[in-house]
Amino acid sequence: MRVFCLFCLVAVACNGPRSSDSSGPRVRLWHNFNPQETEALNGALERREGPAVEITRFPFSRGLTILSQALAAGTECADLVRIDASWLPALVEAGLLVAAPDTVDPRPPRDWLPEAAELAEYAGAIYALPQSLDGLALVHRAGSIDGVAWPPASVDALLDAATQLAQSSGDSLGVRVDGFWFAAFLRARGGDVLDPATGALGIDEPIAATTLAEFGAMFGPGGPAPSLPPAGGEERDEIRQFRNGTVKIALTGPWAAHDLGNGTTDGLLVAPFPRSASGRPAAPRGGQLFAVPACAGDARAGWALARDLTAPRLQADWGHRFGIIPTTRDGLDRAGELSQSFYRAVQAGRPLPRHPLTPEMFDDLTPAIAAVVAGDATPQEALAGVARAWTRLLSRHGIAARRPPSP
Repeated sequence: MRVFCLFCLVAVACNGPRSSDSSGPRVRLWHNFNPQETEALNGALERREGPAVEITRFPFSRGLTILSQALAAGTECADLVRIDASWLPALVEAGLLVAAPDTVDPRPPRDWLPEAAELAEYAGAIYALPQSLDGLALVHRAGSIDGVAWPPASVDALLDAATQLAQSSGDSLGVRVDGFWFAAFLRARGGDVLDPATGALGIDEPIAATTLAEFGAMFGPGGPAPSLPPAGGEERDEIRQFRNGTVKIALTGPWAAHDLGNGTTDGLLVAPFPRSASGRPAAPRGGQLFAVPACAGDARAGWALARDLTAPRLQADWGHRFGIIPTTRDGLDRAGELSQSFYRAVQAGRPLPRHPLTPEMFDDLTPAIAAVVAGDATPQEALAGVARAWTRLLSRHGIAARRPPSP
């Protein structure tokens, strides 16, 4: 019954068939595009020749859970799914995706960007076609940060610039209270998150507590970040405050550009998040992929649709409209300066660990960070709880946690 209800949750978002040919078989596409991208997707499908496409939109925040259980059930299965790159290992390990045939392998003749091609591969095989790249970067409007040193070469330089800008507006730096965002600051300070390859928790190193205290202070009195909004309201607040000029620098990704610009990407500029003192990339980098489920009724049609939806011409158009980062060299070259600047920024980042447990680590890390920001726990208390949870998470995957040596 639980699987059935999750599938129903997916199905209620169905928007019906989309393509120039509404007769005959239909290709089922499940996706997590935002509303603006969904509208553009509908237009692209209406212009596409071929079988009708029945589209279903599912929520990104619960996407991995929904897909895992719905695809395992295999009822009314999708022929193509759009997934976050971090979900790929878990879905492959569960046997829910099929490897791509040679005819749609993300290697030449299509000129895939190397950062995109690596996200489509797992365990020595290609399981997806990369649709877009993303990652955290610093977004601002032209003229909004005049008078400060930019771009920042370190986290200290970023905080100094944000503090200086906040003197005139009260706040200046848009950061979400989320483990994905915290990971950027932790890595920039020389720490790191959980590493399944070695069993290192990362979060139990002294630098983690120091960084979390600094992260929490950004939201407190005199800090450059706005106070903690109601649960679930961070994205809306970020957009509203950036539009009205209260937030001058938004730490976010290409997915937010269209909303930050209030329907246009004109005037938006992008800078990379600072690296660590040793020069190691800090901000998480990832992307979105098209993959074919093992239960697909028509895998060949699914791969054909994936090829059409990753065509360089379409990617370039979406780059101009939304600021997304294309996954092909041709698409990027034609996409415009904003997409290209986002690409340069995410090149200064690095992916999170490629492991099935990676998405799960944030289930414990994000609430712990929120507790510290709200003043309900000290960094040491919060991270001790995360360390215990991650130790159990590693154990479920047959990995022994490695503790740091005693001082």
